[in-house]
Amino acid sequence: MSSRHMNLAGFLIAGPVAHSHALWRNPAHEVPFLTSDYYVEVARKLEQGKFDLIFFADRLAVADRYGNDKEVGIRHGDQDSTRMDPVPILGALSATTRHIGLGATRSTTYDQPYHLAREFRTVDHLSNGRAAWNVVTSMNDSEAQNFGVESHLSHDQRYDRAEEFMELIFKLWDSWEEGALRLDRAKGLYADPAKVHYVNHKGAYFKSRGPLNIPRGPQGRPVIIQAGASDRGRAFAVKWAEIIFNISPTREHM
Repeated sequence: MSSRHMNLAGFLIAGPVAHSHALWRNPAHEVPFLTSDYYVEVARKLEQGKFDLIFFADRLAVADRYGNDKEVGIRHGDQDSTRMDPVPILGALSATTRHIGLGATRSTTYDQPYHLAREFRTVDHLSNGRAAWNVVTSMNDSEAQNFGVESHLSHDQRYDRAEEFMELIFKLWDSWEEGALRLDRAKGLYADPAKVHYVNHKGAYFKSRGPLNIPRGPQGRPVIIQAGASDRGRAFAVKWAEIIFNISPTREHM
């Protein structure tokens, strides 16, 4: 008799709703989505239910496509009316869960590799090796405008930037070799300099000397999640990701 195994992921948004835009109006109980206690409770329930991962989707702007205005989304509390930054939430969950994987979204278009490498390595240490990063290239002009850019990079430009972003962030995560951290108190040796490396990256989009200023994490590198649906996005996911989100209407399509 063959055994069957299923991996379960809780797909969440750090805000008033998930995929039901009525969630915050639940008559049975309040939804205190601006508090850490709320996300801690959800994560603990998922962990008790043997879920493998809690994951937070994210977006960097309020919705204003409907009527070219923020009115409807803000008035009724849609899924973009509030999005808490999910990475600090992972810090709270690191201290209050023990087994479940902790995933958050960050954009390669509106972030920098060094900054992001530090964020996820920190979470990986605090969680004892449970950090996961959902890599997105972002897709809306409203997001671009929040970062001082009038229009979004083209689809291929976003993926060109994302490819180099991944190359650099992997170099930064690998800039501390296994065993570089010594913590030899008797000899006064914190780390072995021969096992910590400059990366000296110079590319079309990024330039970084390195090394990262945080020792190697429990996983080496955080788990990579990706959800690209285009041909370029799927190729990117196959190259870089351990977890791929996919919606397919048929078995053949999958």
